[in-house]
Amino acid sequence: MPDSEAGKQGKKALGAELIIPALAIGFTVYYFTTVWDLSWEAKADGLAIGWILLALIGVYLVKTGACLWRGEASLSLVPLIFPLGAQAQRLALIASIVVFILALPYLGFTLATALFMVAAMRILGVRSPKPLLTVSAAVAGGGYLLFIAFLDTRFPRGPIEHFLRWFF
Repeated sequence: MPDSEAGKQGKKALGAELIIPALAIGFTVYYFTTVWDLSWEAKADGLAIGWILLALIGVYLVKTGACLWRGEASLSLVPLIFPLGAQAQRLALIASIVVFILALPYLGFTLATALFMVAAMRILGVRSPKPLLTVSAAVAGGGYLLFIAFLDTRFPRGPIEHFLRWFF
């Protein structure tokens, strides 16, 4: 198996670990280009968080570069491909993200988030109803309170948001 070949050479396969930092850089750059129309407070907070994220990614890239330079690591993508059994779970998570994005305008932020959390946790192996419902409700409720009730963001409103509008 390719993973054992990397182990024989004593090198860590770090190529797959660079995917999330690369996506985070792309998201941060996209975010920077979209905040200019916001109030100065929101812009300042967003830019500060974005620069902190970029700095942390920079530290990670320096660390990764040092490992590559010393010959302790490679840019192999083997951990992304193997074990093959994990691919179905990964694809199911990607599909649930796509469904979440497509359903968001119709269900609203809170309901879509709760349903996505249930689906994601089921895909990841959580079967007990108590944690499924508790965690999903907490994440969706916390997101509602923070983003819609307090910050009044422009997230899509659905039946839950229209119902809870009377309380906030």
